[in-house]
Amino acid sequence: MPAASPSALERLAALIQSPDLASHAAARMDRLRLHIADTVGMMLHGASLVEGKRAIAAGSRLVASCACARLTEADDIHLTSCTTPGSVIVPTALHLASTGAYHNFGEFITSVLAGYETLIRVGYAIDGPRILTKKLWPTLFAARAGATAVASRAWKLDVSQTAGALATALAASTGIAAPAMMENSSRWIALGAAAEDGVLAATAAKHGALGDVRFKISGPRLLNDAGSHFFFDEIGLKPYPVARQALAAVEACRQLAGGKAKNISAITVRVSSAQARIIHQPAWPSNRMQSIAGAQYQIALALLSPARLMDFNRTPPFETPELKSLAAKIRVRGDARLDALYPAAWPARVTVAQSGKHESMLLTSPLGDAKNPMDWEDVFLKTAPYCALLTTIRTVGSQEPAPFGILPTIYSSFNNQR
Repeated sequence: MPAASPSALERLAALIQSPDLASHAAARMDRLRLHIADTVGMMLHGASLVEGKRAIAAGSRLVASCACARLTEADDIHLTSCTTPGSVIVPTALHLASTGAYHNFGEFITSVLAGYETLIRVGYAIDGPRILTKKLWPTLFAARAGATAVASRAWKLDVSQTAGALATALAASTGIAAPAMMENSSRWIALGAAAEDGVLAATAAKHGALGDVRFKISGPRLLNDAGSHFFFDEIGLKPYPVARQALAAVEACRQLAGGKAKNISAITVRVSSAQARIIHQPAWPSNRMQSIAGAQYQIALALLSPARLMDFNRTPPFETPELKSLAAKIRVRGDARLDALYPAAWPARVTVAQSGKHESMLLTSPLGDAKNPMDWEDVFLKTAPYCALLTTIRTVGSQEPAPFGILPTIYSSFNNQR
């Protein structure tokens, strides 16, 4: 009998363990460094928040690291998979680094790329933007597989072991978590626990316990141009805490108003139907997550108190009569004409009525989008208290020992929040 053709997971495992992946990682070194630094900054910001302290109290540094990065709502994001991979992949790689899994920074970077590519591809395979509308969380579904890829590459498992580990990880994936805006939500801890499960799946494979590599997942989407096209190249960053669905609207309003919010009589925001379901929050926010998700609040804040966009805590949300008055003048509408652009872009068409004039613009690539990328200065602005620490990530060479002297500083910040 002829040998069975490799399954989708076996082919993905071959990409994860490909010798060529190291050269691909080297070609993307600067961008990978930026995303690692940004995620570390978000881990540190998140550790000071109430939700972060709850995650830290759970007792696992990996769980806490993932949770703290993600709950900031300022971590990186990939649009067509609707996943936020950095919040899983970077903490997992740092956790493995703390155990001595890497000889140099090049090995670390390569396993990070393997993790990013895996998590994004799984999110893309399950059509993350679509399942999000069904109250499933694409990042959570893909997190176990992403963490498995990082560990499998770090430990140099073979392709069969890696495929079996991916199957174990995916068999436990549901994408179901508590809502983000629920009081005392365990959502962020669930994400960290998924990363921990992914490392466990790789550990099991290392000792001979494998999952069924014929696990059913959309092979054509999972393996779309694997090895030649990297989904990592399409990933973006956020300049401040914001629902990514609202970012184009916020930035378009800033461009149209030009920093002058006086005499605005109305603002109309039109976004794709999927975006509108997330960001149309006309009620005044009562907690941090509501202030981040709602376009009305974020736009008013951006126009009247832009420095407060960088307030990660927002507990309680900043409030003034002027802010409430402007937020009440903002209308968010789903626009079927913009649905064709989504999810390749998350656009906004904004009209500002001010001093008797109406000005409009369509924005598809706000600052932070892969087509309008942030640079180191942008990341340092967002992570201002931690710039000295993050500079070590920016400057280390691929053959140098990885700058894991930063780990005691990161993890001690968790201990200080207990």
